[in-house]
Amino acid sequence: MLAARFVEAGKPFAVEKIDVPVIEPDEVLVAIKASGICGTDVHYHSGVFSPYIIPLTLGHEGAGVVKEVGSDVTHIKVGDHVVIHYIISCGNCKPCLQGYDNRCRHRQSIGSHVDGTFAEYIKVPARSALKMADNVPFEWGAIAACAVSTPYHSVKISGLKVGDTALVFGVGGVGLHAVMWAKFFGAGKVMAVDVIDSKLEEAQRYGADLVVNATRDNVLEAVEKATDGWGVDVAIECSGSPKAMEQAIKAIKGRNRYATGTAVSVGLQTTPLQAEYWGLREGRLMVSGDHTRFELQQVIQLMEARKIDLSQSITHRIPLQDVNEGVELVESGREHVERVVIDMTLR
Repeated sequence: MLAARFVEAGKPFAVEKIDVPVIEPDEVLVAIKASGICGTDVHYHSGVFSPYIIPLTLGHEGAGVVKEVGSDVTHIKVGDHVVIHYIISCGNCKPCLQGYDNRCRHRQSIGSHVDGTFAEYIKVPARSALKMADNVPFEWGAIAACAVSTPYHSVKISGLKVGDTALVFGVGGVGLHAVMWAKFFGAGKVMAVDVIDSKLEEAQRYGADLVVNATRDNVLEAVEKATDGWGVDVAIECSGSPKAMEQAIKAIKGRNRYATGTAVSVGLQTTPLQAEYWGLREGRLMVSGDHTRFELQQVIQLMEARKIDLSQSITHRIPLQDVNEGVELVESGREHVERVVIDMTLR
């Protein structure tokens, strides 16, 4: 089978033939039909940080068809359409028993600890293959595995309430869906901040009531005006920019220094987070990097019921052989990119 292999930071992924994986009794073999390129894959390519195993097949956003099931697997059958949950958990430790498999003591991540979804086939524990209805496009299922479910988790844990004001920094593939989920959960006003006008225009289509271009406008003055000096109830930072994170923390602070909201860091921050005591008094600063298995199941159910529409979320589709061009496209910023998806039907 063909797979895109990470061999060294700064070098192109090697698209090469490797053996089809052999499954264990508790695993399933999935023929990948679509796989999304995430910022994490781009960070691996550029050397911001490294996967745990090298060489490694990258990719953690994937959906496909079950081709083989292990002898101990009873809840999934050959032919089922599935979304890959990239977190491999033990199911028995304290966090797992509480429903927080993303905090599993023995956690591994597909596309980081073990081979990922940039391949024609992948083997995963059966619990990491979540069934979805045949009426859901594979490309929707692929991006649901991270680009949609990660911001779903971040909005949920923020404590956002109906009528609250939310602010999203960085409206790329993850941030746009954070805007979507903030509206879905009943935010009264959603503000979006970016440095690219085309992304801000898309943010309005996803539900943003107010957009701010940080290269031209003063973000905190816009927050002051939009909230009558209260600050936003929830600020979600999705760009990974230290400056944006600093502004997110300040944006939740109103004129009354005891009244603050919740700031959630989603984008990878490569420098330490800092906040003044009075900037967070009675408020919260949280870090949210992924989601739980149950939350992904909830997202799948919402897709099946067409409660959410991801038809415009994918801007580029490429064959597996062009994975390096896809990564470069995400990195370059030369055109509007929401999600680049590897479509296994393309050659």
